[in-house]
Amino acid sequence: MWMLVRPDAVKALEDPGVKKALSRYVDVVKNRKYAKFLIAGRIEADYDEDASLQELWQIHNKLVEEYYEIEREIDSGQLSLSDLPQPKKSLLTLKSLIGDRLLEACVLCERRCKVNRFSSRNGYCRAPADMPVSSMFEHLGEEPEIVPSFTVYSC
Repeated sequence: MWMLVRPDAVKALEDPGVKKALSRYVDVVKNRKYAKFLIAGRIEADYDEDASLQELWQIHNKLVEEYYEIEREIDSGQLSLSDLPQPKKSLLTLKSLIGDRLLEACVLCERRCKVNRFSSRNGYCRAPADMPVSSMFEHLGEEPEIVPSFTVYSC
């Protein structure tokens, strides 16, 4: 459907610069590879939801190593995504839990105000935890002292 609405986007997928810079994205759009979140959702994660953020990061970092091995095997055809179980707790759910923990004591921007985004709109940016986002990206077009910066545009 999006191909009908955005023919310019289809044309962009054939651009050599896009193919080089966003090769996996192009392969996902063309159904040649699986999106990373689908693979992460199949990697079983054993963690306690009450563990400290530091402990969760340690488990995460270990699972990311496993993720890259599985991604390589899937991409090469040695393994099929459907061969992997659909665990209740996965690398993907762990990432979500870590994200929630970061919002409980927000350090997402350089101000690091540590306000709880789930219970307050205070803090420097006053953004709520459920802020609608229209786009976000690494921004390279700023002053050299702050490049790269991460830019988020809210609706």
